Amino acid sequence: MIAANENGNGTKVRTLIVDDAPIMRKAIKEILSKDEHIDVLGVAVHGQDCLEKIPSLKPDVVTMDIDMPVMNGITAVKNIMVRYQIPVLIISSLVQDGWFAFEALRLGVMDFVPKPSKVNGSNWVSEEELIRMRVRAAARMQVHRMRRVRRRKRKDVLLTTQNSAPSAVAVLGATLAGPNTIMRIVTHLPPDFAGSVIALQEIHPRILGPFCTYFNEISPLEVVAVTGPQQLCAGKVYVGTTHCGLRITTPSHDDEPVIDVGNSAEAAIDSLMESVAEHFGENACGVLLSGLGTDGARGMRTIRERGGQTIGQDHKCSVYPNIVEHAMRENVLDLLMSQEGIAAWLESWAVDRVNGG
Repeated sequence: MIAANENGNGTKVRTLIVDDAPIMRKAIKEILSKDEHIDVLGVAVHGQDCLEKIPSLKPDVVTMDIDMPVMNGITAVKNIMVRYQIPVLIISSLVQDGWFAFEALRLGVMDFVPKPSKVNGSNWVSEEELIRMRVRAAARMQVHRMRRVRRRKRKDVLLTTQNSAPSAVAVLGATLAGPNTIMRIVTHLPPDFAGSVIALQEIHPRILGPFCTYFNEISPLEVVAVTGPQQLCAGKVYVGTTHCGLRITTPSHDDEPVIDVGNSAEAAIDSLMESVAEHFGENACGVLLSGLGTDGARGMRTIRERGGQTIGQDHKCSVYPNIVEHAMRENVLDLLMSQEGIAAWLESWAVDRVNGG
């Protein structure tokens, strides 16, 4: 759970709401006003209005809609990240159009969540609480450490490894602000990467599939959103959400391992790493990235005990260093390195596993 005093200095989280719809500005204000640790400073009706109000209001966090007149949310995010470096939480109804979710996360927003709705069986209470939790957590984000991911179209390469079992499996585990970090690592991997990558990140289940569609356009490896059981193959990146987790299973003794959606969000990174360690042993590598909380340390310990490798993203470069710092205290990390260093190390490691090194 996230602590009540989210900004770390004993004051309320000063928040600016940006949305062109009056009814939604009112709804979000009412949702946030229920939390005694959040102070709604004011509202803006579009991106340009937001940029003009930031210097005087000095918010800790900005909640941002996407589809607005004058200046849309994506353009506003680009300006905020460069000029003010304030954490931005996207609250948008543009869930099924994956480009907006991908672009916002690529630019470094803290999270992208659907607008709360009382239709289609949605759980209004849980959606309200999710927004409050995200605003509180956003105030702790080291946003000055965030870097946008370069948007370069991949060159399609026909790989012979795409339908073969992996020689090694690397697990990238992250919670908040994880998608940006995972994109940066994956885009630095070679197209002939010999292993499989399993990326578990904090991302809303409704945008997982659409997000992966556009992630796939810049990744040198094929990106697959895990929404059901499928064979684990080399040269692919399997992406899941911590909202339900992922797991590795073997249907029968002679079958190849299968990746599937997990059963619970509780300690999702730990559970995934433990299942990977069980099935791949010394050919497993656990990588902890950005996130709040303690998830991952137990799983990393299991990977080490089975002969695998463990890596933490340098906590001094992370927007949320908490889970790596916890793993360091638990003494379960073999290496600590930058995002770029992690990608280079994984490339060499996967080749060594193919060669039996």
